[in-house]
Amino acid sequence: MKPPRLADRLLALFCSSDRLEEVLGDLHEEFAYQVSRVGERRARLRYWRDVLGFFRPFAVKRKKNVVSTTDSINPIMIQNYFKIARRNLVKNRAYALINITGLALGIGAALLIFALVRYHYTIDTHHQKYNSIYRVTTQFVTPEGNFTIPGVPDQLGKALLNDHPDIEHLAMIDLYRDPLVAIPVANGPDRKFKDAHRVGAFVQPAYFNIFDYAWLAGGPTELRQPNTVVISAENAMKYFGTTQVIGKIIKINATLNTRIVGVFRDYRDNTDFAYSIMVSWASLPEFIGRPLNEDFDNISGDRQCFVSLDSRFTKADWDRQMPAFVKKYKPHGVKDTRFPMQPLREIHFSADTGGVSRGLIWSLFAIGIFLLITASINFVNLATAQALNRSREVGVRKVLGSTRGQLFWQFIGETAMLTFAATGLALLLFQLGHQLAQEQLHGAFRFTFYYDPSVIGWLLLTVVGVIALSGFYPALVLAGFKPALALAGRMTNQQLGGFSIRRSLVVTQFAISQALIIGMMVVANQLQYIQTKDLGFRQTAILTVRLPYLPKQDVGKMEDFRHRVMAIPEVEKLSYSMSGPPQTGWVSQTIIKFDTRPEPEKFAPQQKHIDAAYIGVYGLKLVAGRNLQPADTSREALVNESFVKQLGLRDPAQVLGKFLHTSGKLEIVGVVKDFNQSDLKNGIAPLFMTTRATDYFFANLQLHNGNFARVLRQLEKEYNQVYPNSYFTAQFVDEQLQENYTQEQTMAKLVNFFAGIAVVIGCFGLYGLVLFMINQKTKEIGVRKVLGASIGSILWLFGKEFARLIVVAFGVATPVAWWVMTHWLQDFTYKIDIGPGIFGVALLATLVVAALTVSFQSIKAALMNPVTSLRSE
Repeated sequence: MKPPRLADRLLALFCSSDRLEEVLGDLHEEFAYQVSRVGERRARLRYWRDVLGFFRPFAVKRKKNVVSTTDSINPIMIQNYFKIARRNLVKNRAYALINITGLALGIGAALLIFALVRYHYTIDTHHQKYNSIYRVTTQFVTPEGNFTIPGVPDQLGKALLNDHPDIEHLAMIDLYRDPLVAIPVANGPDRKFKDAHRVGAFVQPAYFNIFDYAWLAGGPTELRQPNTVVISAENAMKYFGTTQVIGKIIKINATLNTRIVGVFRDYRDNTDFAYSIMVSWASLPEFIGRPLNEDFDNISGDRQCFVSLDSRFTKADWDRQMPAFVKKYKPHGVKDTRFPMQPLREIHFSADTGGVSRGLIWSLFAIGIFLLITASINFVNLATAQALNRSREVGVRKVLGSTRGQLFWQFIGETAMLTFAATGLALLLFQLGHQLAQEQLHGAFRFTFYYDPSVIGWLLLTVVGVIALSGFYPALVLAGFKPALALAGRMTNQQLGGFSIRRSLVVTQFAISQALIIGMMVVANQLQYIQTKDLGFRQTAILTVRLPYLPKQDVGKMEDFRHRVMAIPEVEKLSYSMSGPPQTGWVSQTIIKFDTRPEPEKFAPQQKHIDAAYIGVYGLKLVAGRNLQPADTSREALVNESFVKQLGLRDPAQVLGKFLHTSGKLEIVGVVKDFNQSDLKNGIAPLFMTTRATDYFFANLQLHNGNFARVLRQLEKEYNQVYPNSYFTAQFVDEQLQENYTQEQTMAKLVNFFAGIAVVIGCFGLYGLVLFMINQKTKEIGVRKVLGASIGSILWLFGKEFARLIVVAFGVATPVAWWVMTHWLQDFTYKIDIGPGIFGVALLATLVVAALTVSFQSIKAALMNPVTSLRSE
């Protein structure tokens, strides 16, 4: 029986030919004796013990010649570590490429999510008084719960300063959406600019004592005067081609002449108050066509109040004195009205007032952490799968005197090299992802990223964390090899890192992947449900045209426009309304009294101003009574079924002929079947509709199927004839409804993207595990084939292991994903049920992806020549 040949070759490296012959002769003689005495296996172990005993004097001698016998690392060692690491990575190119790609995907995705989270948590922090700025809001207490709007009454600011002069600064503002600006041109028509999806504002001068702006020209001092305006640098360049525009005239809404008194640097990417144009508050009465003397019952969400406080008057002072303030200015609202102050730091994350969900941001952050974990797990699986190939290297180096600590840091160094390479690739992926995010993401998910010390710190923390997560365990395993067993090639599963640990890591990977897949399917199904649900009104082939924003519409011009539009063959019907389609973001609520009841109702119904044609254009159904009669003023009202239920009545016919008392007296002439006048996150609220021609801001056109592009061109021509000082804006209703769910649609894209990355990284982890299994089962496969096993049975040998792991991961992922997505669906009044089909599809998809991942290496192992398999060391 021959002794191990590797030991003979190792001895040959250190002995002369004479000495080698003598040593080998003694060892072989002793080996033959031990085989006859204790058997071949024990004889081999004793043979390796004697070989290592031969090298021990060399190791001791080497230690005496070095400066220190401790595990300290000097520059020469570090240089050697990187040289060995580079050679190993070049030798195992596929292993290095898979690891670098997996880590780059994880780090790149995590950086994108960090950029998004950082952006939201730095919104408006550039203002010097950030921690002392508050917005005064209006809160209504109702039996259904409290709801808050950002708007306040016209007179609230004046009343606050009157009662509490110790407030440091207070400013009222009124938002002006989609501002239209006209630039007068001598001897020609005005040049018109429409800032779609932007916001302007009418502001009091104290606004600039609260919020910080950088001025490129002029300033806010003259903004105390009426007909003055300050504009952003971007708008100045757009209107005049220069920022030196002080004293120039622009027309707000193409009607209100204003003089530019300041140009400020743009704040578009780090603030919730990116107003592109700000007009003096003193100009607002002329703009809206009435004085600002509304009582405390009339509240617009766009009319807001900001304050900055100091030690003389604090938020706690206001909380104590607010009940007395409400009693003084709104005595009938003492029980149901509050004016709480909302800190600036909470405005961005306030769901009640249209802010970004803090839970959503942290959910994305958790996804980023999970992706880093899956990438690190993938690295661990691949590194430990490669441990067999490096066991003899470790054994030789330990024999030559390397300590466990030195080996540990060598392998950590290799991990660092891979991580740095992956980080470089991740930064390239991040730049590409950031550009795509700017183009594809909207609303809460759109962000701008800037490098600063905090970013560099986060990147370094990520790199160090990944090196620790990825490198610590494999380095510990490799550095801990027993040299005798390593050189003999007799490492066990436990010594190679423990197969059970590797199983646990793969289960963790696929639990994360399956949870993301389940989330992806829930979001997709909810969006599909939203898009297909019957909302109770017609949506297709209806176009809305925005009328000029005027204090009061010109009824004569509206009739002229009607006649012109109805002459277009493709237009079937036309209706005017205040807020466009039945489901819109515009909500107006008011307090009412019903018929002869002495007290106002406890609920505040929504109100819409529509004409008599509105019901027919949108296909709304009457369940009792009749439609409104054509009229320019408010005389009659339609109510919905929810309105009747809130009154405590069962039969809709019971309200017919009764009266609503609001700003006027309206006879209820019909009851409309409930329809979704808000998005599906909210239920159907009580509603009444009445006529008032001067308050119409939209024309609603029902079209025949045909050439819509030609219709739009003709409509724009007729619109410009009737309203030459306005700007033609038209949009189809079905497109408007989709805008209500932009955040959900963008979230679906993000979840799909990150789920895909998690699955790809998870597949890399599976690939590492199958490599490890093949290395461990090479001889077993050869024996099975010699004994007649089929290729299918050998494939099942691998397949059953992975199927078991994926099923276990599914059992972990299912309850977690169900809990998270159930909470997400709670934001919707109308939602899908999370049925077993979603979980079944997620499990099946994961099994298919896993089968495709392991099939190549499994088939390769199954087809291997058994002779080659049995010869493998």
